[in-house]
Amino acid sequence: MRGYRDRDFIADRDGLIFCVVGNVHPPGRVICYLKYVPEYREGYRSKWSRNGQYYGRILPYYSAVGVAKTYSYLESHKPEYLVWDEYLNVKFPMVPVDSISIHYKPEERLSQILRECKDSLEQEVKELYNIIRKESGVEALGISGSILLGIHNPKVSDIDLTVYGIENSLRVKQALTEIIRERTHGIRKPADLVERWARNIVQIQRIPYKAALNLYMEKWNRALYHNRQFSVHPVKTEKEVTEKYGSNKYLPMGFARISCTITDARESIFLPGTYRIADVNVIDGPSEAGRIEAIVTYEGLYSDVATEGDRVVAYGKLEKVVNIENGEVSYRLLIGSQEAESKDYILKEQWL
Repeated sequence: MRGYRDRDFIADRDGLIFCVVGNVHPPGRVICYLKYVPEYREGYRSKWSRNGQYYGRILPYYSAVGVAKTYSYLESHKPEYLVWDEYLNVKFPMVPVDSISIHYKPEERLSQILRECKDSLEQEVKELYNIIRKESGVEALGISGSILLGIHNPKVSDIDLTVYGIENSLRVKQALTEIIRERTHGIRKPADLVERWARNIVQIQRIPYKAALNLYMEKWNRALYHNRQFSVHPVKTEKEVTEKYGSNKYLPMGFARISCTITDARESIFLPGTYRIADVNVIDGPSEAGRIEAIVTYEGLYSDVATEGDRVVAYGKLEKVVNIENGEVSYRLLIGSQEAESKDYILKEQWL
């Protein structure tokens, strides 16, 4: 059965629009963040509309801190959506399933666009899909963001594609990496754009400009199609998700900075992204940090930034992971917690 997947969108009965986070959700609720509200207010960006209804983008920017800034709206309008999760030990928006009026699925919206394009932006989506399909052999894609919702503005909106499944994602990654390198099909990543991305991100994430520049230079899933920015986001299918909600309890143990070697980065392309690690050196933090087995990122910027054999430095929230069924204990470093206030990261050693 098709569940609520990462990068899906949902609307509640009052028209608030949320983006789904991850594929694992508590019974009867969906973990998500508020992105659009069906009104215009001072301080909200309002470039999006549908059938005469304008939508204000309440999320200021993509990061844990950006998501936290939406909480004040929810506390005033929908406090019941903000839930303290006893397993994750965090407070996060979780919309009750019975409050959802529309479940927007990216693959269904893309199929609609492939049948009929209603504007120039939808035509570009179709063209880009056909390029990726031809070069990768992958058809399991979708369209997210404002285009999924039908509130896009052809003058300013970006293209946010999804690709479903581990193998499909790796094939699309390989194809786009080559296309960007060869600068074919109207797809390119000019140096001035990369520099602008880097300048912008260091205002949000507290990392050196050099590191940000290197990070974006290596990103395969963000570029220009002609003069339109686009991104591609891998998403697991239901059969690929092994963790069940409530199977583990995550206990905070402070913050740690480590250096380590990546042993498996295959699942780092998803959200959350997971890096398996070894040869851990604790730079600072609790001694238990030396037992960290995985770095997990909910901050999309740090998805797929390193591969097997790379030596990385990471700073984040140290968590003790307790298996509810058998009591086994492990440790992970979490990137993208609100407590870290965008100071957390995972970067290659040579970038620092």
